[in-house]
Amino acid sequence: MSTTPLLLVCVAICFLSTASVIDDSKTSFQSQVTLRTWGQAIAMAKSFIAQLTLQEKCHLTAGVGGTCAGNIASLPRVNFSGFCLLDTPSGVGDGVLYSTAFVSGIHIAATWDRDLFYRRAVAIGKEFRGKGVHYALGPMVNMDRNARHGRNWEGFGSDPYLSGENAFFYTQGVQDQGVVATAKHYICNEQDTHRSGVMKGANDAVVYSANLDDKTMHEIYLWPFASSVAAGAGSIMCSANEINDTRACQNNKTQNGLLKGELGYMGNILTDWMGSKSTVDPVLSGLDIDMPGYDGYMGDTLVLFVQNGSIPESRIDDMATRIIAPYYLVGQDQDYPTVDLDRDAMEHNYIINREASRAGMILLKNLNNALPLNSSVNTNIYIYGQAAGQTTCGLEQTAWNANCGGALYQGGGSGFVRPAYAIDPLTALMQKGRDDRLQIRYITNQNDFVSINRTFRDRGFQNANCLVFISAWSEEGIDRTDLYAFDNGEQLVLTVAQNCLQTIVLVNSVSQLNLERWIDHPNVVGVLWTGMPGSEYGPALVDVLFGDYNPGGKLVFSLAKNDSDFGTDISPIGDSNYTEGVFLDYRHFDKYNIMPRYYFGHGLSYTNFSFDKLEVSQANDDDKNSLVSLYKQRRMRPYNNFGDSGLYDPVYTITFIIKNTGKYYGSEVAQLYLGFPAEAREPLKILRGFERVYLEPNEFKEVALVLSRKDISYWNVVNQQWTVASGTYIVWISTSANNADIKLQGFFNV
Repeated sequence: MSTTPLLLVCVAICFLSTASVIDDSKTSFQSQVTLRTWGQAIAMAKSFIAQLTLQEKCHLTAGVGGTCAGNIASLPRVNFSGFCLLDTPSGVGDGVLYSTAFVSGIHIAATWDRDLFYRRAVAIGKEFRGKGVHYALGPMVNMDRNARHGRNWEGFGSDPYLSGENAFFYTQGVQDQGVVATAKHYICNEQDTHRSGVMKGANDAVVYSANLDDKTMHEIYLWPFASSVAAGAGSIMCSANEINDTRACQNNKTQNGLLKGELGYMGNILTDWMGSKSTVDPVLSGLDIDMPGYDGYMGDTLVLFVQNGSIPESRIDDMATRIIAPYYLVGQDQDYPTVDLDRDAMEHNYIINREASRAGMILLKNLNNALPLNSSVNTNIYIYGQAAGQTTCGLEQTAWNANCGGALYQGGGSGFVRPAYAIDPLTALMQKGRDDRLQIRYITNQNDFVSINRTFRDRGFQNANCLVFISAWSEEGIDRTDLYAFDNGEQLVLTVAQNCLQTIVLVNSVSQLNLERWIDHPNVVGVLWTGMPGSEYGPALVDVLFGDYNPGGKLVFSLAKNDSDFGTDISPIGDSNYTEGVFLDYRHFDKYNIMPRYYFGHGLSYTNFSFDKLEVSQANDDDKNSLVSLYKQRRMRPYNNFGDSGLYDPVYTITFIIKNTGKYYGSEVAQLYLGFPAEAREPLKILRGFERVYLEPNEFKEVALVLSRKDISYWNVVNQQWTVASGTYIVWISTSANNADIKLQGFFNV
C-alpha cells in the first residue's frame, strides 16, 4: 500500500495567499473514531477470517432478512453481530423515523463548495452512526448523461471532475464518522428505462447495455468512481445494467480489470438489489456480496461450488476479507452503536442543511437588479403555483402523485428520505410577511385561472412582485417523459408574466428543464433555480430572496434551448450507445458550436467580481509550509487509497487574484478549464479545477488551484495508461463554460 500523502483525485483546491490566513474550517477533519490504513484493516480482517469455517465465510457473502434495507448475517460463534445497510443519497433513507432530508446530490454539487460537500457528508454520517447503521449506500456518482434520467437528482451533474470532487468529500465525510461509504452504481447506469430488464420472451430477460469505448470509460464514467476509491471508499455497488453486453455485476473487465486491478480497490463489491443473476461468473468476475440475498445465488450456496471445484476457496477468503476489512478500516470495532433505526440522531443538522440549501440555489436571471427584494419597498407580494406550498399527501411520498402537488424537497425512489419535517416556501414567506409587515396573497391551485386572473384586478396589484413557483419531479424506476414543468407550469408563468411587470420564477426541479416557452418574456425579470433543496427549503429561499444570503450556486449541467441539443437521450431499446464519447454536455455544445440557454457553471450574484494576475508555475512542496504541502496535509486520512502511480502528485499551481468589486458580501466560483495539446484528442476545454471564494465588498484574495498529474493527462488507449501530452496546455479561469465568461488566460508547456 502506498504511503503517499493524501492528494485529492484530480482536484484543484483553493488556498488563500501567504498574506492571508488559511481557513482551517475548510474540510476540517471531524472523526469520532480511530481510523486505520487499508493495510492494518486487511491484516485484522485476515486474522478474523482465519477463525471461520468455510460455511461461515460463505455466509457473509449474501444478504439475509432483517430490519435494514440490506443485512449481513451475524456469526454468534465468533461474536460478530453483522452489518446494517441503508440507502443514502441525501440522508438516512428507507422510511426510518427522525431523519434529516438533506439537500440532494444535484443540489450540493451546485454549491461548488468543497467545505459544504464535506460538512453535509459529516452530518449524514453522524445520523447513520447514531442509528447504528454500518453502511451508507451512497454516494450516487453516475453521470448526468441523459437529462430525462429519473435518478439525476441523486448524483452530482454532468462533469466527471465535479462529480469526482463530490464523491471524494462525501466518502471522506461519511467514513470519518465510522460509517462505510458505498459508491454506486458501478458503472454506466445513466438511465432507468430497461435498467433491470424487460421480458421479451418466456425466458428472455433483457436489460439495456451501455456500449462505450475505453477512452470514454476512463475519462468520463470511471473518473468519479476512481475518486471514491482514492478517498478510501470501503464498498462499491455494481449496477443492474450491462456494459458492452455483459452484466455489470459479473463483468470481469469492469470489476476485476478496472476497479480491483487498475484502481487497486481493496474494498468489497456488492450488488444493486437483484443485480446478480447467477453464481460462478459473478464471483469469479469480482462480486463479493449479493443483495438482498434472497435469490440463493451466493451465501451458503457457495459451499457446494467450492467443494466441486467451480470456485477456489482462496476466492472465498478474498471475498470474506473484503467484506470484513472496511469494518476495521473505519473503526466499527470501537464501541459502535447498536442498531436502532428510529433513534433520533438529527442533533442540529438543520443548520448545515439550511446553509447548503441556500448555497446551492442558482440565480439564472436578474434584470435591473429585481432581486434581492427589499421588505421596506417590495411590500406587496403575490405567490402562484402548487410548488409554493405543502403537499396535500404528507411527506412520505417516495413516488410522485399528481394529485398531491406541493414543494419538492427531493426526488423519489430508494434514495428518498422520510423527513422528520419540511418547511415549504409559502410557510416561510408568511412568517417573513408577519415579521416585516408585508402584504401577501397566494393561489396554489395553478389550474384555477379564474381566481388567478381575478388577482390581477386587485387594488395595488400594479405595484406587486409576483413569485411564480414551478416544479419537476423524477424518481428511480422511471425516466422523465419530457423536460417541462409539472401541470403545465409554463402556462402559469406566461399567464402571470402577461399581467405582472415584476415576475420572478422559482424553479424547483430535479435536473434539467426547458425554459424556452417563457424565459425571454420581458416581464420575467428574475429566475432563481431552487433545485432539490432539502427540508429547509422555505427558510433558505427567504434568505436568498430578501438578500440575507447572496446566491452563488452554479449550474452542474447546461440548460439547452432545444432538447435535442444535448446530443444524448434515454434509449428506448436494449442498447444505449455512448457514441458522443467524451463530448458530454458543455464539451458537446463546444464541439458543435451550439449556444445553450444557460451554460454549465452559470450562476449570477447580487455583487460583482474582478480577476487579475494569473500565474502558472510548477508545483513545489519542498517547504513544509508551502501551498502544495498544506494541500496534501489537510487531506490526509489513514484510509486513503491513492496507489503508487504518482497520478495524484501536484504538478502545477495556478494563482490569481479575485476581488469583490460590488456592494454586497458574496461569493464567486472560479472555474479552471484546461485546453489540451492536439495529441490528447480532447474537447476544446475541460473542467480541471474550481474554488468558491467568499469576499466582503472591496476585499480581494489570492487563489491557488493545484493541478495533479492526472488532471493534465489523457487516457492513452494504445499504452493503456494515463499519459501527459506533449505541447502547450491553455489555462482559462472563467465563471462558466461560456467562452464569453473567461476572465484570465495563460498556458504552460510540457
